[in-house]
Order: sequence, then C-alpha cells, then structure tokens
Amino acid sequence: MNEDAQVKPQHFDELIGTEWLSDDPDDARVRLPLRDELRQPFGLMHGGVMSTLVESVCSRATAAAVWDQGMAAMGQSIDVSFMRPVTEGAVEVRAKARHRGRTTWIWECEVLNDEGKLCALSRMTIAVRPRPGA
Repeated sequence: MNEDAQVKPQHFDELIGTEWLSDDPDDARVRLPLRDELRQPFGLMHGGVMSTLVESVCSRATAAAVWDQGMAAMGQSIDVSFMRPVTEGAVEVRAKARHRGRTTWIWECEVLNDEGKLCALSRMTIAVRPRPGA
C-alpha cells in the first residue's frame, strides 16, 4: 500500500486506546489494556469493547490488503462468544483471514488475556466494495 493510501486509525480506536500490532491478514493483531472506562458494571471488560477490537482489526487489515485495488472494507456481520472474563491486564485480539473473496472476507479471531488464555472467539465478515472516488 502506498504512503498516500495508508489506512489510518479511526477516532474511535484512538478513543479507546487500541494498540495496533499487525495488519497482516494471516496474523492481524491488536492489544488493549483494561481501564476503568472500559469496564461494565461488574468490573469486567465490556463485551462491546472486545467486539470493537475484533471489528477494528478485521476491517483495517482487510482495507490495507484491498486498498490498492480501489476497494474499501467495512463490517458486515460479527459473532462473538465470550468464555472468560477479563478483570485486569490487557487483551490481545489475534485475527486470521479464512476467506478472501472478491466482495467479502471472513475472519476468525481469538481474544486472549495477558496469560494467553482464551476469553472470546469471534467470526467477522467484512464487505469489500469499490472505494468512492477510486
């Protein structure tokens, strides 16, 4: 992807503090330390925060891969199953593109805590469409 066409972090990702580790479709990753503002009322990391991380990493990695072909990427569907709460430390989302089609990409993601324990599993579908003005 050329310098002028880089996929830049979105304001929402900056707001929650997403740390970008990799945009590689074979191993896309983000990390986020838990802060009080990201907790639900019982002190756990909010499930919406984990879902946000999944959508962000999948959307950005897909966009980075299709940008030079004049395409954009946007979330189409997401399914997240929560298995273990996160009460301290950070989470890392590890995503792998399992299908790279012309109009959709399908991702499988793991949300891991600092100990490497699986906290959530997700499947994300990303729509790939022509970029306006491309």
